[in-house]
Amino acid sequence: MADKKRLVIVSGSFPEIKCGVSRHTDIIAAGAARLGCYDVQVLTSSDAAVKVEIARGYQVHPRIEKWSVFSVRTICREILRLQPDIVHIQNPTIKYRGLRSITMSAVAPLLKRKAPKVRVVVTQHDIAVGKGMFRYRYLPLLKAADAVAVSNHRDYQAVIDLKISPAKIYISPVAAHIKIPTCEPEAKARARVAMSIPPDAVCISYFGFVHPERNVDVLIRALELLQRQGRKVHGVIMGGASQGAEEYYQDCQGLAARLQLEEHVTWTGYATEEQIINGMLAADVFVSLPQRGADMRNTSIQTALRAELPVVTTRNHRYYVDGLIEKMGCICVAPQDAETLCDAIVDIVEHPPPREKRARWREQLDPDRIWDLHVQVNMRAYNNEKPLNQPWLSL
Repeated sequence: MADKKRLVIVSGSFPEIKCGVSRHTDIIAAGAARLGCYDVQVLTSSDAAVKVEIARGYQVHPRIEKWSVFSVRTICREILRLQPDIVHIQNPTIKYRGLRSITMSAVAPLLKRKAPKVRVVVTQHDIAVGKGMFRYRYLPLLKAADAVAVSNHRDYQAVIDLKISPAKIYISPVAAHIKIPTCEPEAKARARVAMSIPPDAVCISYFGFVHPERNVDVLIRALELLQRQGRKVHGVIMGGASQGAEEYYQDCQGLAARLQLEEHVTWTGYATEEQIINGMLAADVFVSLPQRGADMRNTSIQTALRAELPVVTTRNHRYYVDGLIEKMGCICVAPQDAETLCDAIVDIVEHPPPREKRARWREQLDPDRIWDLHVQVNMRAYNNEKPLNQPWLSL
């Protein structure tokens, strides 16, 4: 290992901590280790959920007790203790607010002062969907970094608008983790039996946390409108309550009961991978209505497209727009308009995209292909090679 540069990946999350970045961290570390270019070390939270034994070709150090501005010197000291040549910071945004959200904006400048020769790469998640002032919390972090990686085009534009040079911004797309089998008629039929969905119903699926900003109640109202039109429909809601929004989950179930949809909606709660696969294969349409608008980092939409499902989702110009969403055939509606959603579902069921086009979606969104590209882009950032930022989907 002595002749290899040391890469230290800093992330508050690692499997099995419940966070979307957990698996992401493992994939990056394993990919870099597999290529054999670096001695890879992961510095993460001191959490009982961390499974250090899953590491393949790299080491995990669950040492950070607290991620806050009051722990900046401790975090920096732990990073430098690992004697890095390159530090890759995984920095989430939307979930973290208050003082905790600016932790890395304090760590990165201090790290550069203490070790100016260390190359700092930052992966900045979801910056496009924060409000203007919220995005500025990350300016010290982005300015201190030698390279900034984002996962989609609207995050790229948000970073550009913070006056960060395009010469140091890399687009490294992320993929869904769930691998969906080919959606043949026999597979769909088996999935419907497994999920207790009538064979002749139009099945509409949702996958993700049941959270007010996902407008799951609007989907339920649209199901009732479809029923009133005399259409046989069945909804599959895959996902449990988001932390802090448990009451909303109960409200949505209560709404379905009041609208006499109890027999026409399947609730999985926190879904297993098997349930997600069956729920996708069983469906005819996938609906996701994020208030902030969708982008191609939305792994539930990627999973649906991999299942060759037409997708109805949203855009929100307030938070930038990812043009790839509509290029991938997704239909965008207003997030809180049940009637428009109802009309979109009817239209897409009666005029589904050609099978050849849906097969193309599946091919383009192959997880192995995208994660390989993700690792390759990270390598360019580590090696101070020019960002290419070419289209990662051939549409």
